[in-house]
Amino acid sequence: METEFERARDCLRYLVKKYDIKEMEIPYYLCDVMRHTLVDEGCKPLFYHIDDSFMPSCEFSKDAYILYPNYFGICQSNVKILTQKYPKLIVDNAHAYYDTPIGFACFNAGHKFGKETSFLWESSDSEGYPQIPQDNSRKTKFLELHKKYSCKNQLKIDIESIISPFVYPLLTETEEEADILAKELQDKGLTIYRYWNPLPKNYNEYKFYSRLLPIPLG
Repeated sequence: METEFERARDCLRYLVKKYDIKEMEIPYYLCDVMRHTLVDEGCKPLFYHIDDSFMPSCEFSKDAYILYPNYFGICQSNVKILTQKYPKLIVDNAHAYYDTPIGFACFNAGHKFGKETSFLWESSDSEGYPQIPQDNSRKTKFLELHKKYSCKNQLKIDIESIISPFVYPLLTETEEEADILAKELQDKGLTIYRYWNPLPKNYNEYKFYSRLLPIPLG
């Protein structure tokens, strides 16, 4: 059974209240809205780092509630590994609206994909997780961009596992290269964001903020 909400943050807020979660492991590399949502609900965020493959750089307690984002909709392989390892993994599919739910709980973000509703699924549902209709047009565009930029992309992307990505994440070799390419894409009418707020330069995640270009698929 799925529960409908307006935004992904509302799904997270619901989980914190329902399970009376006092602490949650969340990545440094994450939209501030999710951290603020936890704090507003009296849940303490415990921050973890990620490596170059977007995997957590540390081990967690089996009892820990862990929020893991399916970054850019390309981290399905990571999600499967982590859900098998951690019983209370909460999957943030804000960038993967059409991915099949998995984990202790899983939610998406409708507004990022032009939908009015976000959905939350919980593993306690007796009906089990449903199959979600897919939008293969996004992957088609993704593959076109990968063919064009794979020689420049510093990310190792598991193409086979991707279902319906949010953007094409292009990690350049230098900040200068990222800035130049961002300007070229913006001149073509594309909106290029930097995800999310700046992190300290000595953090591994800083490269994602400074050198990763999320190229729109729409």
